[in-house]
Amino acid sequence: MDISDWRGRIDTVDRILVDLINRRMEYALEIGKIKGDQGQPVRDAERERNVLAALKKHNCGPVSDAALEDIFQRLMEEARDLEDPSKDGDSS
Repeated sequence: MDISDWRGRIDTVDRILVDLINRRMEYALEIGKIKGDQGQPVRDAERERNVLAALKKHNCGPVSDAALEDIFQRLMEEARDLEDPSKDGDSS
């Protein structure tokens, strides 16, 4: 395989990741509705710590635990923005 083959594989994985990220955010929207109905706060710091710990335990590399944590903290930040009806969905 040459570089273009590997890049093609990366492009495919990138598209799959986009689909999975959007699916995760759709689930976050549903969770946000439930939290809103139950009067719960959007942020659950303990849940976030548990998610990160479980992901790092699952991680077998080559991505570092620190990098994985950065990626998922950003995903969780975006999810919180989506869950919060007072936000306009723009986290930039």
